[in-house]
Amino acid sequence: MKKSVVLFFAFVSICYSSELNLGMGVGDMYYPDYLGSDHENNIVLPFPYIDYHSKKLDIDKDGIKQQLFSIDGLSARVSMLGSLPVNSSGAREGMDDLDIAGEIGPALVYKIYEQDGLTLKLDIPIRAVISTDWKSFEYRGYKSDPRVAIDYTFLDGYLLQFQTGGVWADSRYNNYIYGVDSRYVTSTRDRYKAKAGYLGYKTSIGLSKKYQKIWVGAFVRHYSLDGAVSSDSPLVRQNYAIYGGLFIAYLFDKKFSQKVKEWLE
Repeated sequence: MKKSVVLFFAFVSICYSSELNLGMGVGDMYYPDYLGSDHENNIVLPFPYIDYHSKKLDIDKDGIKQQLFSIDGLSARVSMLGSLPVNSSGAREGMDDLDIAGEIGPALVYKIYEQDGLTLKLDIPIRAVISTDWKSFEYRGYKSDPRVAIDYTFLDGYLLQFQTGGVWADSRYNNYIYGVDSRYVTSTRDRYKAKAGYLGYKTSIGLSKKYQKIWVGAFVRHYSLDGAVSSDSPLVRQNYAIYGGLFIAYLFDKKFSQKVKEWLE
């Protein structure tokens, strides 16, 4: 694993002029088991702060963005997301737990407007979903959440981010979350086979600020599940979902980050 990371950074650093900033942080996350669940979780987790920028590649709080091409405001990038594991409870009591999952795939991005700290863009990703219990990996289907995204930088470095758009998934993913096999049928839980289609409408807003030694951020995200294909699943208990998080990171000295970058090169 270490060799892969070293080779990855060495490649992009040799090919492009780059800048690397490192740090260590902690975040407090609030999230439901899944969209439509009436059981919520709260978890505090450490995370590495990585802010890497080159001509073709960016790694920051928004994830990994690999610039594949750019033509008159239209570009392609690698889109990555993930979800935390949850122990089955409530409507899923007695069913398999939901493992930690990663999502990766291409995204088309069209920059509609950029001026005076304001950026408006259309982001259309499609990602494969892969879950793991650390013993094996399972392909869980694919998701897409095209959205309109607005970034606004103001007051000497505050970054306000707003996104809104729908979420769609194939039947394989929907069955992983909402399907009920015959072995899990109870007096209050019927057998259910999920269809592909619309899962809900997402609206999120986030605010962050990077100081000389500290980066802080927060976000809140709301899903409306009205009209979702999964609404008739016995595992859906409510027609909305709310996520939220607070994050703070200590930024290492730039000399340290530069030494790490030189070591990787």
